[in-house]
Amino acid sequence: MKERFYTTVEYTDRYGRTIKEFTVYAESGKKPTIGDFTEAFHKAGLDVDISDFISMTFKPRQPQNTPLKSLRVIRTLHDYTYNSNKTNTAII
Repeated sequence: MKERFYTTVEYTDRYGRTIKEFTVYAESGKKPTIGDFTEAFHKAGLDVDISDFISMTFKPRQPQNTPLKSLRVIRTLHDYTYNSNKTNTAII
């Protein structure tokens, strides 16, 4: 069972900075880990690794192949409305 979190990230590339939102899934009853963040970024097509644990800054593994300079986690919010056990079957 997983819990959903919304995270706000400062996306810095060669052209400037923007704010983006990502969805992060963590184990039930736990806060998101570094691995959860890298998995969410990987699903979004970003190949990054943690570079600074204190400021939660991620940098690309191959910076010469991407315009991305860094990702910095600003805040993470828990989604209390999400239920991973919810089924998509119709009630008849």
